[in-house]
Amino acid sequence: MTLPEFESLCDSSGLQFTMPEGYKIIDIKENRDLGYSFAVINSDSTMEIRYTIWSLKPALKQYEESLKDSNLTMIPPNNIYKGRIQANVLNMTGGQMYNIGPFPPQAVKKEFNADAGGSCFFEFNCEFGKGYKYGQFMYLHKDDTADVIVTFMSNNKEIHSDLMMVGFHSLKFK
Repeated sequence: MTLPEFESLCDSSGLQFTMPEGYKIIDIKENRDLGYSFAVINSDSTMEIRYTIWSLKPALKQYEESLKDSNLTMIPPNNIYKGRIQANVLNMTGGQMYNIGPFPPQAVKKEFNADAGGSCFFEFNCEFGKGYKYGQFMYLHKDDTADVIVTFMSNNKEIHSDLMMVGFHSLKFK
């Protein structure tokens, strides 16, 4: 996906993307574990960032329709992210559960204009993480808008957090 295509996806999902300084676009690597929309890597290849975006618009439309039919039961779209983040941890770690820490509500609102968010640090055990030992994903959710997972990938636990901070605020809700 090109930068203009990704920016268009972000725009249609109520998001704003800022390219992290010192990063370049790389090709998406097909894998059986998890799909993602866009990826960038820093100049010395010590940190890769992958972006996954799910617009809630189609699910909201289906949900509204389901409310009119007493034979249908559907999870409210604003609750889907809770299952998505659990599934992502399990997929990225080969079934190991890790603690997913929520961000303070006021901070996630101020920094990302989101209604919910959090993060989880883990060790990869999947095809998605091939070539990397450590991962940390950040999830963001904005009611009636979109769900996002940003995955930070590296091989050095000591500098992972410092490397991650360069692109930490690269995706925000408008």
